[in-house]
Amino acid sequence: MKSICKKLALLAIPVAVWFVFFAAFEPNNYFGLKASASSSQPVARVRAYQQHPGQNLILGDSRLAHLDLALVQEVSGQEWQNLAFGGASLKETLDLADYVLQSGSTPAQMLLEVSFYTLNESYNTDRFATLETTLNNPLAYCFNLEYNVNALTVALDTLRGTPDTIESGDWVAADYQADDGTILPLHRKLYDYPATITPKCRAWALNETQLEHLYRVADACRERGIALTVVLPPMAQNVRTEVCDEFGITQAMQDTVLPALHAAADTYGFTLLDYEWQGSCITNDDTQFFDGFHLDERYGLPDWTRQLFEDMQK
Repeated sequence: MKSICKKLALLAIPVAVWFVFFAAFEPNNYFGLKASASSSQPVARVRAYQQHPGQNLILGDSRLAHLDLALVQEVSGQEWQNLAFGGASLKETLDLADYVLQSGSTPAQMLLEVSFYTLNESYNTDRFATLETTLNNPLAYCFNLEYNVNALTVALDTLRGTPDTIESGDWVAADYQADDGTILPLHRKLYDYPATITPKCRAWALNETQLEHLYRVADACRERGIALTVVLPPMAQNVRTEVCDEFGITQAMQDTVLPALHAAADTYGFTLLDYEWQGSCITNDDTQFFDGFHLDERYGLPDWTRQLFEDMQK
């Protein structure tokens, strides 16, 4: 019996070493051992909410995921918690809003992002059920290959002193050159972006199911006294002309969707801020956009962050 116990103890040593390593370097702060997560993955954002539910919440995709929360607090005078994450569909954003509303902790304010892209019926990813399983099952999290790879990457970056990267560019001549040598009017990341989203947008159709879901969330916020702001973030002009105008999205949004959103704002008592179709403080797409949807984190996003949170106080 003692021999078996010794063998089991020896087998447990590498498992314990692995767990200590994993807990130290996993970037999502799943176990709440660090001051904050170094990741903006959905599991990191929702886990942070579980650990410390905020009173002012941001929900959306990558266009809101990288807001500077110190700047947000400076402008708004309030602390905000960011639950937005990259690639979030409108369904996932609204499922997360439902999760918050059912969590037992009622926030004071909620900033929720929509856009023509997330209102598209063909962009309807649904990962929230899997996310909930991960959040409720620590073993599933610990043995998930992706999260182990993330932990190893963080460890290697820490050893190498690799700095964090941001979506920002100081563009040089080579960034304005096409493969055939043609000089482009915009830097390549911005110039090429319409082609990136065209496959999802070519057959654009309004996701009426999720639009109704949005209205239910708005109604629930009204009933609970939660101040809801729905925001459409800016897009680059070449996305509008080469994608939205080309595939009839502009007409559908302006003739149908935006009037419906304005009517819903009156009905359900939320604030609607439209920087996608009504313009914003962004005046130089080439400098202020990193690509067609994402504002440059140094030269564009801070300006729009100020505008957004100043407008929310009006």
